[in-house]
Amino acid sequence: MRRQWLVVLLTIAHLRPATAQVSDAFAVHLAAASGVSAAHALRYPRSTYAGRDEAGVPRYVQRPFTEEERLLLRRWFGIEDPSRLYLSDTTDTAYLIYDTERDPGSDRLVRSYRVGAPSVRQDGESWEELERRLRGAAPAGFPAEVRLREASLDSLDPAVRPYFVQMIADARAAGHRVRVTESWRSAERQAYLMVIGGGLTFTATSMHSSGRAVDIVVGDGDLRRARTRARWIAFRRWLAGYDGGRFHLIGAPERSWDWPHVELAQGIEGYGSIEALLLAARAAQVACCEGFAAPVHSSDDPARSRAAALSGAGGSDDALRRDGAPGGAPVPAR
Repeated sequence: MRRQWLVVLLTIAHLRPATAQVSDAFAVHLAAASGVSAAHALRYPRSTYAGRDEAGVPRYVQRPFTEEERLLLRRWFGIEDPSRLYLSDTTDTAYLIYDTERDPGSDRLVRSYRVGAPSVRQDGESWEELERRLRGAAPAGFPAEVRLREASLDSLDPAVRPYFVQMIADARAAGHRVRVTESWRSAERQAYLMVIGGGLTFTATSMHSSGRAVDIVVGDGDLRRARTRARWIAFRRWLAGYDGGRFHLIGAPERSWDWPHVELAQGIEGYGSIEALLLAARAAQVACCEGFAAPVHSSDDPARSRAAALSGAGGSDDALRRDGAPGGAPVPAR
């Protein structure tokens, strides 16, 4: 851990020569703040805020945050309360998730967002503000194309497309009757699904919008039929052990609130620790300006790219943002 933080501090130090306008005072402040982060990293390692406990409650970060850190996270990543951050799981590839309310576990689902992922979050908007904006949006205000689905694997991120192609071929060879009903999904469509509700989604940062998830239906897809449910469970059990567990399901093979969803999270946009997130925020701050007076732009989020303003729910005065599908044509999905 000490070696890791030496690398972090050297990285921050190397930002200064590339940003000549950063004053000596701000450089000293940056180094001091990074030292505080390093101390917290030793006291609150990743394992303390990774995954969920036995009751299904996220292990939210217990680390204290300075006012400077809170301002940075709010400015660059839309995080109002960093005490609701946690890592998706306990593996080395886990990524930070932000809940807009504390998750009590059990069977209740709260809205969660992958930090740094493509979304429709606007400039200067927090995740809580995004939710309020979408609650006031009407489905009819979205462009008609968001009602369409993209089911072609060609729209997936090229880095993961071959894995999905092979997995589906192997599943069929193993006797599972599977078909893809959705692949890449635009950020606008993801927001549209939140607006129409009905338990279709609980996030604006789906792996679909990163081109790393597909919806797979087994048989006729009717879970009310005992035979279909049994076949679906059999497929999910097979997938859980396939290729070393490379693919992720939502829930357990026998139960899920989203049975079709299958994702491959390896190499996604995201952050693997609180310190990595703060480092990215400070790097963006140094590249932007000194202090906190400059305009806020969510497109300056280091994890975001290819953003373009689009007219969305409510018209041009309430524009949504498109981040594009990595490796896929920017065509609406589903």
